[in-house]
Amino acid sequence: MRVAASPRFVVLAIAVAVASAVAHLCTSALPFQVGSLIDGYGLSATKAGLVGFFQVGALALSMIVFSPVVHRYRPLNVCLLGAAIAVAANVMIYLAPPLLALLCCLAVVIGTGYGLTLTAAVAAAASSPVADRLYAAGNSGALLIIVVMLSAFPLAVHYLGPRGTFLAIPVLIILCVPLLLGFRSSAAGKAAVDLHAARFTGGMPLLVIWALFSFGTGAMWAFAERIGASLALSPQTVGWVLSISPFTGLIGTVLAAFCSERFNRVTVLAVGLVGGGITCLAFATAGSLGVFAAAAILYWVFTMFIYVLLLGTAAQLDHSGRLGTLGTGCERLAFAIGAPIGGLMVDYGSLRLIGITAALSCSLIAPWFLIGVARLLRNAPAQLP
Repeated sequence: MRVAASPRFVVLAIAVAVASAVAHLCTSALPFQVGSLIDGYGLSATKAGLVGFFQVGALALSMIVFSPVVHRYRPLNVCLLGAAIAVAANVMIYLAPPLLALLCCLAVVIGTGYGLTLTAAVAAAASSPVADRLYAAGNSGALLIIVVMLSAFPLAVHYLGPRGTFLAIPVLIILCVPLLLGFRSSAAGKAAVDLHAARFTGGMPLLVIWALFSFGTGAMWAFAERIGASLALSPQTVGWVLSISPFTGLIGTVLAAFCSERFNRVTVLAVGLVGGGITCLAFATAGSLGVFAAAAILYWVFTMFIYVLLLGTAAQLDHSGRLGTLGTGCERLAFAIGAPIGGLMVDYGSLRLIGITAALSCSLIAPWFLIGVARLLRNAPAQLP
């Protein structure tokens, strides 16, 4: 407890929280970016989703690529480099002409910057003797910071025009830099982790669930702003709902911790998957501000609920954290794929089609793989030591 309460812990926890929040702008700010790309650059929903795909995909791939060597570098240097890349590329995309190829290339650069920032946060927390507490504090703090950050985007669009989102992001990152200096307190020096193929294959049912849930919810979130616009809600109202709703994710994290200790883990996962899918369907079919706001709130509750449960399940199956790392990569990649596919559904179908697809992915298909997860949990010591 003394370590957790020390000034060094607090400073490092703040740095982890801020870095995580900055990196998660990659996905949390996606609805505002999609809106900016459509309104400010004249892109179709499909093309806007494609830009989002390259950005989120670059984050996932950069983490996978850099993870074997990140232990060689100080988290502070890695984080500041990532932040600088994200700032520069966002400014460039704000000034860029509406050329899809150029926007996609800049999105890759932005995603890589976010990936470096998040990799630094993970490495710094892992080096702590109280890593679990540091991860918990960092994730909770990141949610609170994200809420504040997202509230700036409607104002940016209002005062700076439809492209304002891409100028607000670098300003927010620059404001966060002094708090990132807390990474100087990190004692990161962890050796590279060997990802054995058997561990990946053994945990495949869990990885499939992770990917299916992220694909469905990712497609839904990417076009959440468009749903609000289709209801003729003002941009300020839509922005307020989408920026405040992530705060309710704290309810999901608390519920996950409470339920996992008292109920069967597979049953709790099933409830979360079904609830998440139904929420996406309600999101897409919302006919009023009340339903739209309620769906946004429940979206974040179920998303964080499942996220914590999947991380905990991965830890039970593989104490080294390798399966959790693979799961996080699958999650980000699936989220990235969800954006362009969601765009195709909007262009050639409707927003409701995204909700139906998300409900099928989360509530009907993913739960079938829980049979394999239950078997893995029973045989965890033998299969995944």
